[in-house]
Amino acid sequence: MPAHEHRLRVAGGTGTKRRSAGKKSTPLGIDIAVTLRNVQGAPFDLTYWDVWFALVAQKDFDGDLGRLAAHMKKEGKSCLVDRDSLERKLSHLRDLEKRLVETGVSVSDAVSAAGDVVKSGTRRARGNVLERSLRQREWSEAMRRPPRERRYAHALCGHWPRFPVSPEPYADKMRSRFRTTGFYTENQSFKVSDRLDRLACRADRLLTSERYAEAMALLRAWLTVVIQVIEMADDSCGCIGDSFDLGFRAYLKIPLEKTGIEDAVFFPDLLDFLIWEDYGLTDSGIDGYFRRPTQQQGELCIDHLRRQIGELQADDLDYQSEEALTLLGQVVAEQGRYEYFTDLAREMGTREWRRIIRLADRAMRRRKRNLAMEVFEAALTPGPHFDFLTKKCEQLKRGKWNPDPRK
Repeated sequence: MPAHEHRLRVAGGTGTKRRSAGKKSTPLGIDIAVTLRNVQGAPFDLTYWDVWFALVAQKDFDGDLGRLAAHMKKEGKSCLVDRDSLERKLSHLRDLEKRLVETGVSVSDAVSAAGDVVKSGTRRARGNVLERSLRQREWSEAMRRPPRERRYAHALCGHWPRFPVSPEPYADKMRSRFRTTGFYTENQSFKVSDRLDRLACRADRLLTSERYAEAMALLRAWLTVVIQVIEMADDSCGCIGDSFDLGFRAYLKIPLEKTGIEDAVFFPDLLDFLIWEDYGLTDSGIDGYFRRPTQQQGELCIDHLRRQIGELQADDLDYQSEEALTLLGQVVAEQGRYEYFTDLAREMGTREWRRIIRLADRAMRRRKRNLAMEVFEAALTPGPHFDFLTKKCEQLKRGKWNPDPRK
């Protein structure tokens, strides 16, 4: 066990701020609560947030920060929970986990080292960790840049420096044509759509003159700008979505071999964008796309999505992890990688129905009825769509297969 050096500090970590003589000011979570030494003997600061998380884990979850995280995520499914605060707290918890492992300090070490800080602070710790919403001035460094924000930004433009021609200059020019604050009303969305169409049409001239890398850069920048614009627009009429669909389909038709882009850049960029595009704008345009890539390109996509699933789960981004799993099912189905079907269906379960129907239907179209049955048998575990998928499985057994959910 590492030697501990107890050095308590009051709010702000300066030891100077007091509300009255003999009274310490109420500490913020970001203030230093105690300093101890790691296994190498180097000083290691614990903030009040660190101590509060460790204390709740010690008292309620046998010192297991992972169990605390699982409990917070379960409670987070309630509509009464502030999701933004929850994600920022989970980000701090995961950061604390990593720091404790790196320094060789256990949760019980942290609680013991805190001494008087935790003596009467269990109720406050539970309230701060499990109940209260965060105020910005209370954000730790890990809370300021949670995984969702980092990964979303990367999905929109993180791969751009490796493009043959960077989309960034195109994006900068396009963004200058739109607001950075405020909101576009439904009536204004028609003008927004017209402006987007004119910007996208510039790629046609580049393609006509065989400037494929520049056309790719322009359209890739355009896709990101549309997502950023639609976040601050009322597109109830769907005109911005229609514009996006046309531009997205044009982007996918650009011949990769003529752009000079590497497969290891294009496909991860596309897949990350698909995972994080949350408006359903890419759904129809991407359907059937993964029949085109070569087997080697398909394997690259499968490997990338598998890594993303694990990383997103580790970052507590369960929704995006499920999106990546659904996308993996599409790649596997359209590539005809039948060896993956059964295990993938088992992993998917009955949380969603479309992806199981896609695998079964692909098997049936290739006259692999036994494989289609294996897909259902593997997937049929308790879940939201268990009854529906059981019904479709029974239809298959009777020889009346139809992927249409209405039949």
